[in-house]
Amino acid sequence: MNEKFITRTNFNKSLCRDFVSYINLHRQIWLYVVVLVVIGILEYVNNRSAERVMMFVLVMIGMYFISSYISSLILTKRNGKFLKIRFYEHHMFAETEHKREKITYELLNRIVERDKCFYLFFTKNRGAFIIEKAGFEKGSVDKFYDFIKSHLPVKRK
Repeated sequence: MNEKFITRTNFNKSLCRDFVSYINLHRQIWLYVVVLVVIGILEYVNNRSAERVMMFVLVMIGMYFISSYISSLILTKRNGKFLKIRFYEHHMFAETEHKREKITYELLNRIVERDKCFYLFFTKNRGAFIIEKAGFEKGSVDKFYDFIKSHLPVKRK
């Protein structure tokens, strides 16, 4: 077959922790901030107790870090040891040690480039792929971003 790119990502704790941190920074942290502010104000109005508000804030901050740590552990265990993706002109094949699946580019939502990897997000809560830049077996990192961008569906306004 005529693959454009072949990538292999070997999952480790650092890679998964970076991904969870990216997701938390862009999604969950705002929810935590809103909950902290609203409940902190309500608690202070009801009891006029700054100690209870501070205790609540500290517990919420602790929960945020604990949930991030647990999420990265789950991601590391769930993904297995590796993810190999073969990119073709109209589709891609994703392969793990247990499964192989054909995926069309219509399911892609966006791509995010980081220092060591790419995050390839799918439409509506279907997850994401982590693609290590060091794991390119065929094709170049520089051309990969442009290739994926050209295959992303056009967003409707």
